[in-house]
Amino acid sequence: MNTKKIIQAAISTLLISLSLAGVARAADISSQAGVISVTANQRTLTQVMMKNYLLSALGVRARKADEALQQAAQQFTVQQQQLSGVAAADLQAQVASMSQNWQQVRQQYQRKANKQNFNELYSANNALLRQADLLLDKALQTKADGSAQPLTLVGQQELLCQQLVVIYAMTAWGVASATDLSYDTISADLRTNMAELQGLPQNTAEINAQLQQLSTSLEQALSVAKARPGALLPALVDRSVVKVIMQLEQLQSAYLSLADA
Repeated sequence: MNTKKIIQAAISTLLISLSLAGVARAADISSQAGVISVTANQRTLTQVMMKNYLLSALGVRARKADEALQQAAQQFTVQQQQLSGVAAADLQAQVASMSQNWQQVRQQYQRKANKQNFNELYSANNALLRQADLLLDKALQTKADGSAQPLTLVGQQELLCQQLVVIYAMTAWGVASATDLSYDTISADLRTNMAELQGLPQNTAEINAQLQQLSTSLEQALSVAKARPGALLPALVDRSVVKVIMQLEQLQSAYLSLADA
């Protein structure tokens, strides 16, 4: 095995390890802030699965995309199980409804990518996303203090970043007519949320430094996505988004630490 292949194998192993670490973290929901963080992540995972389904269909790092889709599905299932065990009584019905719908959506994700069946999958995945939205709304109603806002904003940023890749991948595969998402709408929402995060009164000096780095990375990612409007560059957009996602996860940890203090 040459040096290049060794490096590629090491990176692949690291990515799988990070994904499995994410599954393990999902099982640790020890506070209401943790519940909010996980319910927000449920929304993001619907887009992570859709993104990797599309990348696999396009043949863009297909093997890694298949692995990432399986890992996201596993993480979604683990989080559902944990939420059903710790969520407040008024959330239980919503979690149960999501779990039932998830079983059907997961079966669709296990099928080979097919344009003829895509609209059905996309519609079912969006229904799952709407259920996750409702679950998050209910979770927020039980946590009215200021610690909920930053976690919600960070979760929304992660969702929007994944959706940015989704619209490029849908365009590349020729199925963009199934969505009303657009670069302009997503980029405007990302910038609005960024400004809200930077203005939060509970931000520490360390968090403000993280936010500054995040803002720079976000603008770089949006520049890549806008460089050639309509260009079929989902892999390039995805790579630029990965850095933003990693910084958002670090920021989420910082806000969770504040909430638990």
